[in-house]
Amino acid sequence: MYISTTTSPFERYGDDKAILSLLKESGFTAYDYCMCGSYGLEMLRQDDYIKRAKALRAYADKIGFPCNQTHAPFPIYIQDNEEHNQRIIPEIIRSIEISGILGAKVCVVHPCNNFNPEQNAKLYLMLAESARKAGVKIGVENMWNWWHWGEPEGHVMPAACSLPDDFFAHMELLPKDVFVACVDIGHAEMMHAFGGGAEKIIKKLGSYMQSMHLHDVDLVNDNHSFPFIQKIDYEPIIDALKEIGYQGDITMEANLPSNNLPVELIPSAARYLAEIGKYFKNKIEK
Repeated sequence: MYISTTTSPFERYGDDKAILSLLKESGFTAYDYCMCGSYGLEMLRQDDYIKRAKALRAYADKIGFPCNQTHAPFPIYIQDNEEHNQRIIPEIIRSIEISGILGAKVCVVHPCNNFNPEQNAKLYLMLAESARKAGVKIGVENMWNWWHWGEPEGHVMPAACSLPDDFFAHMELLPKDVFVACVDIGHAEMMHAFGGGAEKIIKKLGSYMQSMHLHDVDLVNDNHSFPFIQKIDYEPIIDALKEIGYQGDITMEANLPSNNLPVELIPSAARYLAEIGKYFKNKIEK
């Protein structure tokens, strides 16, 4: 079980190689390469993306730091925006190819928030052969919506895969040799008012869950804070992971505590996040 984190929160520290070195030195045992962050999108959109990906893989191999997971650009579909919709599928396919070069087990691809399982399955199946060719599984992630309804504070609302039955219905329509569930713990915990929550989703998905995004939220907003900063109660979530025999990795998707954090303190924050990852690993494996 790897302990990893997404690379995008650390982009102020340096380039991809500097970030990988930082994360390894901080105690992580793998990295999640974000192709919706600045460096990942830059690689993705260059003609020499294969060369760049191979160079990053060579560096990671040199320092003994594997890539366990990646994140494709999103959203996969925007209503009435054909320019985006024509561009995004080739980019996601390219991100899957890069994932294979980097050696990732899973490339996370968001569903369309407002599609039902059948509609999203049509989009996902367009990616299946590319994933098989790259030797990568596609992680389906649970999402959330935000509606204002005339109120300044707004309301969090369900979206694709937000609730246990809907997430399970998505997975049932997809070939199991390619598609796995990536449970975003924070997104799931925002759904308690609608009968959701991470514990329920994990138990419903069972072996479909092979990947995660771990962070903390205030149960209303998608804060992506370090765990134990906001309001999530992790004990029932850990128990659920143990109950299903979770065999995936501990992958953080948590932002730095502050955008104003001095660059000199980023290594300290990275070490702290890695220690949190070790805590979860020990609790799940105990």
